[in-house]
Amino acid sequence: MRRKVWRLAPERPEQVAQVSARHGLPPLVARLLVNRGLVAEEELLAYLEPTLTRLSSPFDLPDLTSAAARLAAAVRRREPVLVYGDYDADGLTATALVAGFLTELGVPVATHVPDRLTEGYGLNLPALERLAPRARLLVTVDCGIGDREEVAWAVARGLEVIITDHHEVPAELPPALAVVNPKRVPGHPFHLLAGVGVALLLVLGVRAELRRQGWFGRRPEPNLRSLLDLVALGTAADVVPVVGDNRILVRQGLKVMEETRRPGLLALKEVAGLNGRHVSFRDLAFRLAPRLNAAGRLGQARGALALLTAPEMGQARFQAQQLNQLNRQRQTLEEKVLQEAWAVIRRRHLGSRPVIVAAGAGWHPGVLGIAAARLTEDLGRPVALVSLEGGRGRGSARSIPAFHLFRGLTACRHLLLKYGGHAAAAGFLIPEEHLTALQAGLEAAFEEQVGREPPPPALEVDAEVALPELDEEFFAHLELLRPFGPGNPEPVLVSRQVRCLGAKVVNDRHLKLKLAQGDCLREVMFFDGAGHSPAEGVLEVAFSPRVGYFQGKLVPEFLLLDWRRQS
Repeated sequence: MRRKVWRLAPERPEQVAQVSARHGLPPLVARLLVNRGLVAEEELLAYLEPTLTRLSSPFDLPDLTSAAARLAAAVRRREPVLVYGDYDADGLTATALVAGFLTELGVPVATHVPDRLTEGYGLNLPALERLAPRARLLVTVDCGIGDREEVAWAVARGLEVIITDHHEVPAELPPALAVVNPKRVPGHPFHLLAGVGVALLLVLGVRAELRRQGWFGRRPEPNLRSLLDLVALGTAADVVPVVGDNRILVRQGLKVMEETRRPGLLALKEVAGLNGRHVSFRDLAFRLAPRLNAAGRLGQARGALALLTAPEMGQARFQAQQLNQLNRQRQTLEEKVLQEAWAVIRRRHLGSRPVIVAAGAGWHPGVLGIAAARLTEDLGRPVALVSLEGGRGRGSARSIPAFHLFRGLTACRHLLLKYGGHAAAAGFLIPEEHLTALQAGLEAAFEEQVGREPPPPALEVDAEVALPELDEEFFAHLELLRPFGPGNPEPVLVSRQVRCLGAKVVNDRHLKLKLAQGDCLREVMFFDGAGHSPAEGVLEVAFSPRVGYFQGKLVPEFLLLDWRRQS
């Protein structure tokens, strides 16, 4: 099989020995840390003990102080506030976080999340016209940084605007009262936060300002730790690196998620089959977040927000069931777009192009991003899918690590009506007649950044091991390295001279294999591998060891990633 090039991390025996001795870790676990660049004592301690006390201070962020002061004044005066969010899981959790915090402090709050299909991403004038009479203070979450014209319109009509966002910063900022975005400071400790993480910084600032003013003297002070379930979910959903402050927020947020009493999240866990179970980062990213995102993708994000802000379980369960149905509908639409996109790629011989731009009439715009991500994974190159209607195309693109997609689209901005995003994912609006030029422009940008051809798909391997090395002690220490995610990937190990003693298909899609090395037997799952069963014989295998839980007990798990037969 061997679909990817295996790249073994270099051995650093002296550093591994030092880390192992200093922290009492098995050498293999120490090597995993060294492979992630964790050698300095301070960095290692922050990684191994990701407590909230290790969070960076937000108070040096530009405009945070002025934003917090203005919102604190709104709290004191019980002044109506409008929170304007986004329709994806990051934006929805950020909206629920800020709205819930202000509501707890007695502020009248109105919320708005745009309809993805009719309003699109970010601030839009028709919505602002409807909403402006409801408040004099507008707070954006997970959006607004690129909406200069819309913010200027709002300010001209007497609205004060506070922007919180984490997307790329344009050359000219919107004329808001405050723009809280860590990317305004290159290399800031918070520059990798999701939108919900930036929203948390805002409420931290507001609480600190009210505390300074003595406002909590006769009132209960909000416990912001209780918001970390929303922060963990939104962060996992937005596929930002789980390193530094993000890792702290997710690690602590997973603990809050375990004990959450938030009706919406309890109901969401129920429909996802997680009730009473240990919740992992993978569960956030692949079981909970997709149900929230499905609502946004199909133009019903307000139902997802109603779930997150539901005051009692009856309403929450109703909304969760609705989201579950929408998620099934999303899966059907996604499969349809994916199959039709494959047909376009084959018909136009696009599969070998360095960048793929494929378009089709009637493709549901809400599922383009997921389908593009799957194609990018399969083809190993950036993919943009475009839904055509009325002479325009609405596109969603995904990229490979070597190609910065937002910069690529910036090089093509003269062809686009609107665009936004970041290195790995972006969206855009384009006249249909510019599609061919977009293909050429993105290929030129790709050649400038990467070269003529995409690099071969690679599997970064941490170490070569013997299966008996993966014992109880190893898995107990592996738990310290979680949560795994972007930027802190699950370990990838290679073992040679392994025998496959048999395999059986599970749920018509997956394989469960029995692998043996000497006297050591391991059961290994190969997801979506039903059509690629290795015949019995001697193999070299690449796999990820995982920590699972069953009835509250740690259970070692193994996920097969790639393999080839050994002679």
